[in-house]
Amino acid sequence: MGDTKELRGDVDADLVRAMDALALIEDMTRHAWMVKRLEKIVKDELHKASLLHSMLNSNPLYPDRKGGKSE
Repeated sequence: MGDTKELRGDVDADLVRAMDALALIEDMTRHAWMVKRLEKIVKDELHKASLLHSMLNSNPLYPDRKGGKSE
């Protein structure tokens, strides 16, 4: 990865304690544990989006279809 950005916000304390426990099991910091999971989530979601785009590419109802018009 190249550039970095800070991701910050309040989270329920019970959730943070649970994440800390899960990270400890894997001998990771909470931050490293979260980055690993977030990366997997993003990759999975992008894979779904890519499949959706591929499957609907020629469907006239899909606004981003090749040769189609977006409204």
